[in-house]
Amino acid sequence: MIYEGDGFDGIKAILPPSPRRALVLIDPSYEDKRDYARTLTCLEESLKRFATGTYAVWYPLVTRPESQRFAEQLKAIQPSGWLHASLTVKAPPADGFGIFGSGMFILNPPYKLVAELKAALPLLVDALGEDQNASFKLEHRAD
Repeated sequence: MIYEGDGFDGIKAILPPSPRRALVLIDPSYEDKRDYARTLTCLEESLKRFATGTYAVWYPLVTRPESQRFAEQLKAIQPSGWLHASLTVKAPPADGFGIFGSGMFILNPPYKLVAELKAALPLLVDALGEDQNASFKLEHRAD
């Protein structure tokens, strides 16, 4: 099922899906700093409705404080059964404006994904890195 509209509001109507398998991609603009808090609330409420779903949350790496603490806040939602991957392509901008990488936080990830990312992320650093600060981070906590 594909839902077109404000996903923060619409997700309540479609969870849990039938059959009880789904990948939910959460990809707000984050131009409004309230999107970080809205994403956290959305995940907490969604897990109550559909605890076994796979939830993938994309977020930008920017110097904004909300972005800097976002991964730790996501980890607190579910103590295990998560994966966090981030890719930094360059040094943070000196003026504090602009994106320098991105992160993906996945709750209830597919079991093979960690191994696949361990192989893919170094290749992405080589292909997309713009300076010596290009790097990746991969963390996970299994159930």
